[in-house]
Amino acid sequence: MDKKEINEIRKLMTKDSCRIDKIRGCFVNENGEIITQLKETFHAMPEDLSQKYLELFRRTLTGKTGRNLFTMEYAPEEEAEGGRQEFLYRLLRSELEDRELVLEFFRMIIGNVMIPSRYLLVLGYGVYDIPAKTSDGIEMEDASDYVYQFLVCSICPVTEVKDGLFFDSDLGSFIDKKGELGVQVPSCGFLFPTFHDRLPDIHELLYYARKEDDQHQELIDGLVGRLLPATESVQQDIFMDVVEKTLGRSCDFESVMALTESVNEMIRESKDDPEPLELGRTQVRRLIKESTDDKTVLDHFDEVFDETVGEDTVLMAENVGGGSTIRIKSPSVSISVKADMSSMITSRVIDGREYLLIPVQDEIELNGIRILPKYQGNHAENAQEDPEAPF
Repeated sequence: MDKKEINEIRKLMTKDSCRIDKIRGCFVNENGEIITQLKETFHAMPEDLSQKYLELFRRTLTGKTGRNLFTMEYAPEEEAEGGRQEFLYRLLRSELEDRELVLEFFRMIIGNVMIPSRYLLVLGYGVYDIPAKTSDGIEMEDASDYVYQFLVCSICPVTEVKDGLFFDSDLGSFIDKKGELGVQVPSCGFLFPTFHDRLPDIHELLYYARKEDDQHQELIDGLVGRLLPATESVQQDIFMDVVEKTLGRSCDFESVMALTESVNEMIRESKDDPEPLELGRTQVRRLIKESTDDKTVLDHFDEVFDETVGEDTVLMAENVGGGSTIRIKSPSVSISVKADMSSMITSRVIDGREYLLIPVQDEIELNGIRILPKYQGNHAENAQEDPEAPF
């Protein structure tokens, strides 16, 4: 699912456009035991409570594709009887009215997710009459050819709220209140089926993980039977490895800066595309080729790419570039520069040593103290002699 499709479904979980009909859930303790279950008709719930559940569901569809949100395709065998997709599809078609099927789902999740603390598992069922659109993109609310039935699941840690002073509105004063259990934002969850080209796609599941370093791979394996793609940081490491090994001795400041700017330009040009931009072999080869004058750097590119990237890893442009700042680091110095100002940094060899040069501008501070430039007004002739200062 792309960002536009995800946003359309997220809007179904707001107060004014809610399409959630039913909620099922359970509270699980540290030992993986169900303490209590909940079964609610959504529109019969008090409004303040229903909005809390909607917020959890929206959170489960929030984040960056490729970092927090992953579209996972089922293998054909998972759609046969007894497969993972077939089970979720039966759950969907039951509209959460089959008590034993819902309980089987709870047990499947509990048996696969590894969360050491208490947590709330909440499952929502909704129906969306997909409005038709005119040729110029205007929705026709009274015209619908397709219906999107969906399940959204949020798994939320439950922790103790710390002891402290709390205001009691009935007493009109502050009281010492002992710790109570509170539901935290979802750590993982999913949407099934996905929503592509404004149609349901029962062959895919959208998976959510709040933290890149805690994606609960064991859960997605239980839901889909496949591992998640490489994380953003892993993709960055792979891309950097390919660049360093391919450029070799040509991996200098100018080449890396040129490559970085090229990646950022590709991302800017594709910003209106619904699908995230992927960097395959051809794109990475071109980026490296255009970053240096050394015609020999590509001699071993294919070998490096095969060994480092392989066939199963997809590099997303936004995961390896496109940041608002460029970071330059050494063991003793760290510099951050706005990406659109990176061209002002140059390198120069002075007396046999390489320096990075940054033009001194008007507003520079050292430990909060404003620094005045040395060359002003009638010193313009000196500025022409040395317009840049080594940093």
